[in-house]
Amino acid sequence: MTDTQEKRDPNKPLIHETRDIDTDNTLLPMLVTGLVLVVLGAIIVMMFV
Repeated sequence: MTDTQEKRDPNKPLIHETRDIDTDNTLLPMLVTGLVLVVLGAIIVMMFV
């Protein structure tokens, strides 16, 4: 193991150590896509009922 791995605090979140993860990335695009898919699915189901 390297020195950085030995000194790693196990209680510290991984995102604070990697720094290459985009912290501006949010779940909003995923939520909007899910909402659109639910609405489309509901419309398709209502067409057959």
